[in-house]
Amino acid sequence: MAADIALIAGPTDPPRSMQGLGLPYLAAVLEEGGFDTRIFDLYPPPADDADHTSPDERLADVVAREHPGIVGMTIHTPAYAERVSLASCIRQRLPEALLVAGGHHPTSEPEHLLLHSDFDMCVLGEGEEALLEIAQHASLETREWMPHVRGVVCKRGSEITRTEARPQTRDVDSLPFPAHHLLGLENYGPHPLTGVRSQGIVTYRGCPMRCAHCVNPQGSRVRKRSPSKVADEMARVVRDFDVRGFNVYDNLFGLDRRRAMAVCEEIIARKLDVVWDCWTAGDLVDAGLAATMSAAGCVRVGFGAESGDDDVLLRSRRGFTMAQHEAGIGALKAAGLKVQAFFMVGLPGESPESVRRTVERAKSCGADSICLSLNRPFPGTALWLTPEAFGVRITRGPDFEAYIETEALSRAALLECVDWATEELKHSGLDADVLRCDKYGWE
Repeated sequence: MAADIALIAGPTDPPRSMQGLGLPYLAAVLEEGGFDTRIFDLYPPPADDADHTSPDERLADVVAREHPGIVGMTIHTPAYAERVSLASCIRQRLPEALLVAGGHHPTSEPEHLLLHSDFDMCVLGEGEEALLEIAQHASLETREWMPHVRGVVCKRGSEITRTEARPQTRDVDSLPFPAHHLLGLENYGPHPLTGVRSQGIVTYRGCPMRCAHCVNPQGSRVRKRSPSKVADEMARVVRDFDVRGFNVYDNLFGLDRRRAMAVCEEIIARKLDVVWDCWTAGDLVDAGLAATMSAAGCVRVGFGAESGDDDVLLRSRRGFTMAQHEAGIGALKAAGLKVQAFFMVGLPGESPESVRRTVERAKSCGADSICLSLNRPFPGTALWLTPEAFGVRITRGPDFEAYIETEALSRAALLECVDWATEELKHSGLDADVLRCDKYGWE
């Protein structure tokens, strides 16, 4: 049976151990609306040693065999060029299909994407309602309907139209559970952070923080799921798919302490046999919440410290001080939770002295491991839009690759700082690694 809609995320090479929540939510809403939907998140392996087709060509062949009328694709900026190439492969095989892009990059740069690719439409921000409306119109003989769908940018010939903004979903409890049955969870391997097969979950959408380096397509208004809904979803995944691990993708767990506590208490009350990890920062998690998180199955916390220098944190609009970060890490560690702290070099105001302070605070903060990265500016962030307001310079490449320089540190100096900081942390005996330090051939 042919699929009405094909959704593509990633994709990755087999095996897989994780998947984001965007496509499973989209697929659930589309199925509820009566549309047959498939998710493609793996590159098919070559048929044999004589198969020299590219991964994009193989995936496009698999998608084309379903004859979908709509192909939706999630695009994040680091994969911009690869996804444009994949869209070209799909267009060659499905010349009449409607190609729709969503995710961080299409939300930030929709006009550019439509002008330089085979995509027909970009959905801005949260996509469930917009994509359902697109699906309801896509079978019409002409595409005159496209400019009437709110929350999109569309292309007809050489004409690009940005439509009226679409309000965000206010009642996130009204959304169906993600379409876990389309993910092939039975084929997942153990997640590297939880140690068991795992699936993503959120307890709220949105983030009120104003971090200069962060893209936040879900908006600043926080919309919370009820603790019972969160626990219902966990119980369903455990029961129906024998998956007991969860990656909580909240931007900051504990942002609403009372509700975070209620989620944990609901898991405990139902005696759910689950393990999970989450993200937080500052002193949002105190001793009482940390202990309850541990009792509810939390085993690991990713901690967004970003910098050990308070002036850098202030200029980056991080919203926390290093003392608050240390208090939060201390509470988590006292509850027996593993903590991986993330620090970044190259935020506004960065200098040799601030990098040294970051390394010293990373050494003393109490985290089990440290992950270091070099700040890469992304479209849609405050840094990208107004670098001069933050005292930084951004150099952009041909496919939205970019690097940053601060008032005190050139590109070369920042690269040297990352190398020095990595070695310094490792020599101190810490479990330290580099998450991202992008270098480009065009530099």
